[in-house]
Amino acid sequence: MLEDGTILEFPYIYYPGYKVTIDGKEIKNFESENGFLAISLTETSKSEIVIEYVGTKVMFIAKIISIIGLIILIIYVVYEKRETK
Repeated sequence: MLEDGTILEFPYIYYPGYKVTIDGKEIKNFESENGFLAISLTETSKSEIVIEYVGTKVMFIAKIISIIGLIILIIYVVYEKRETK
């Protein structure tokens, strides 16, 4: 058994957008002193720890804006080709 407040550091560079779950329950993660992803454990037994990078809301919005911009560019290029014929 680990003591309360034990810090577990993972070999992932910390970026906002990581989701860490222990046995299906999402827990808070943070950046360790070394710049890696870390969590604080309060109790432990044989548990499954899952780490996913889901990104942030800002990244999602930026992707949507980029896709919309690309679609507008394609429409513009097709429209301009029709006008020159």
